[in-house]
Amino acid sequence: MTIRSRLTAQFLALASLILGVAFIAVYMLSADHREEEFLGRMRDRGTNTAKLLLQVEEVDEPLLTKIESDNPVRVPEETIRIYDHHDHVIFSLGEGSPEPTPQDLLDRVRLESEVTMRAGPVEGIAFAFNDRYDRFVVVVQGQDIFGQSKLRNLARVLALTFLIGVLLIFLAARVFAQRALSPVKRLIGQLRRLGAADLSERVDEGNGTDELAQLAASFNELIARLQEAFQVQKNFIANASHEMRTPLTNISGQLDVLLLRERSGEEYRTSLASVVEDMHTLNRLADRLLLMAQAETRSTTASFVPVRMDEVLWAARSDVQRMDPAYRVLVDIADVEDEGDLLVKGSETLLRSLVSNLVENACKYAPDCTAHVTLTGSGPALRITVKDEGPGIPAEEREQIFQPFFRSLRTSGAKGHGIGLSLALRIAQLHGGSITVRSVVGMGSYFTVRLPKAT
Repeated sequence: MTIRSRLTAQFLALASLILGVAFIAVYMLSADHREEEFLGRMRDRGTNTAKLLLQVEEVDEPLLTKIESDNPVRVPEETIRIYDHHDHVIFSLGEGSPEPTPQDLLDRVRLESEVTMRAGPVEGIAFAFNDRYDRFVVVVQGQDIFGQSKLRNLARVLALTFLIGVLLIFLAARVFAQRALSPVKRLIGQLRRLGAADLSERVDEGNGTDELAQLAASFNELIARLQEAFQVQKNFIANASHEMRTPLTNISGQLDVLLLRERSGEEYRTSLASVVEDMHTLNRLADRLLLMAQAETRSTTASFVPVRMDEVLWAARSDVQRMDPAYRVLVDIADVEDEGDLLVKGSETLLRSLVSNLVENACKYAPDCTAHVTLTGSGPALRITVKDEGPGIPAEEREQIFQPFFRSLRTSGAKGHGIGLSLALRIAQLHGGSITVRSVVGMGSYFTVRLPKAT
């Protein structure tokens, strides 16, 4: 069942219930009012008859019978009986219709002063009438044909009105449900037009205030994030393919040249050394691409454990110095009171790659191939600073250096793939930390990594 049908059915059921309860209440109140009015008339008839019989000396039973028999206000099947204190009938009108009054009813009247009764369509009232000399019981019964007819007509009118009302409510519910869900239908149409090939379209956010507008806005934000992720992925694949093609092309070209003719042992060694260097370059690129892919998944955080950053720092120093014996890494550890100041909850492999990339860049671009690394353990976060005295980073490039495969024109001559800084930033973010950079052109750069402590 569609939402429109469910809304229509629920609205129809609720409105029908309210309308039905209201009509039943009207009918019950009308029925109570009719009964109260009819019994009041019967009581007045009995009271007037008793007064004529008991308080007017000129009126006797035969005369009263004749008067009441010709009374135009009599109701169908009307009977009037008056009993004395011995429960003897002293006046009776309409003898043939109802049965004699039961004794228990007379006893109840003398105790309660007034009792109502009903036998099929015949209704009546019995009440005590006190005279100056005695107490009497007056019993009046009759059939309210006119009142019952009005009540039946009211029931028919209410039933017909209910059916017409239900039909109108159904039609109105369908229209209002369609109008209420028209933004959803429009949103569905817009969503169906979206595809993975083109995520530039956005759905209409309507008035921007109701729940559907908030849903559309949230969906637009999701599409924007997906578009950004797909674009990053597209650029990453294109750049990675380009970067990997260069060493592969070099290896293939050198081997092709090597196989053209017979060469001396020295030429073979020189060519193979160049091939090995290109293979090492390709291997480092593949390792960094794998690390970047690992850093992009949130599931990595499930395997985080406490890691000592001083050990990570020394291991990264060894990795960098193995890359090039000319690289010098000066390490300083300050403001450490206990082991807790050195612990970070994370992945040792990723953290080691983070530090290695920053230190390698510092050594690569510094004229003296020296990086100054300081680990500070004071405060709620552990800080690692990497300083070099290289060419510095222009202000207009500082926001781009963390983009994958970005290479500054000032450093285009140095070996690299533009992955290190983007990988370092992603690893820091994955560990809940950050990286900031300060740089002055011609004086060097100063990178600061902040990582929350494990404690």
